[in-house]
Amino acid sequence: MRRIRFFTVAVLLGLLASASFTASASWQGTWYYYDEEGALVGSWTAGCGDADGRWGETTDNRVFIQGCRSES
Repeated sequence: MRRIRFFTVAVLLGLLASASFTASASWQGTWYYYDEEGALVGSWTAGCGDADGRWGETTDNRVFIQGCRSES
């Protein structure tokens, strides 16, 4: 009975860790904000380390690009 309980706890902790990693990875990316005419007026990058930050203004007209850009 003790082995089954230990195995169950280990599996649950593994699932929790993988779900946490997946949730954090899905929020790595950049929001791009556009004005009514379609001109880029701001952006917000999150989850990408040194590239994180904001500039410009935020609007309701926005697009989310998932993932972090590689520096080239």
